[in-house]
Amino acid sequence: MHRSLLVPLLLSGVVGSLHSSVSLAEAMPTRDQLVAADYQKGRTAFLQRCSACHTLADGGSNLLGPNLWGLIGRKAGTSPGFAASPALSSAGFSWDVPRVWEFVAGPEKLIPGTRMLIPEPVPAADRTALISFMLLETGAADWPRPAAASATATIDRSKPLAERYPSFFNHLMTNTTRNRMETPAGEVRFDTYFNADGSVSSSEKSIRGFWNTVERKGMEFFCYALDGIPGKPSQLVECFPIAAMAIPRFAEQLWTSKPTEGVTLHGGIMAGRPQERL
Repeated sequence: MHRSLLVPLLLSGVVGSLHSSVSLAEAMPTRDQLVAADYQKGRTAFLQRCSACHTLADGGSNLLGPNLWGLIGRKAGTSPGFAASPALSSAGFSWDVPRVWEFVAGPEKLIPGTRMLIPEPVPAADRTALISFMLLETGAADWPRPAAASATATIDRSKPLAERYPSFFNHLMTNTTRNRMETPAGEVRFDTYFNADGSVSSSEKSIRGFWNTVERKGMEFFCYALDGIPGKPSQLVECFPIAAMAIPRFAEQLWTSKPTEGVTLHGGIMAGRPQERL
């Protein structure tokens, strides 16, 4: 059976098996609602909330999370080339629309012990559009992509970052980025401060760096390099999609990455910064 024909079946047959954590106010969308969902709203939700860890296209790369092409109908924890967590691998189900709906509302509720953590649940108001977009972009929808889907807004890349992404720029340049780096030799904690002139300073006097933006496959990334980190490694380079931080958030930990073998970096953003760093 072609994967696109799975959607109506998976919508109709599994809803009753979901955990009771999905309230009536957040009821599963009907097929008609998925078909009618706002494609651009779903695309924006994916870019802002999911694109830092996942790709959608056939043959796309695994990032911190797996590529999602062919997700619907696939047994949980069996994405090609991706080492899933034991919790996901032993979940004992195949992905369908209702389970994706519940998962993006709270991964831990559906799969206790999963490594996938999200800063906040995807609101019910965005969930239908997000899942509709994902179905269209992973080959699982049995309806055509909207004619206007390709008419996306063009960003003038000749303008400075502050004008292209003002919310992102202000969030990063006026607040404190908190870092906790786990290495074989122990844990290193330090704060970094991204500055409008392209430099990066730190609460540790020895740490200095710089940042820049690069474009990869039509997506703009914010990249930075740090030098002088106490211990080993003393240097690191990190990149992340700007769209993934389009919604300003504050938390001690918002993301986790592995900049080099044996090293795990946990990062978050705290409101404000010391007066001398302004």
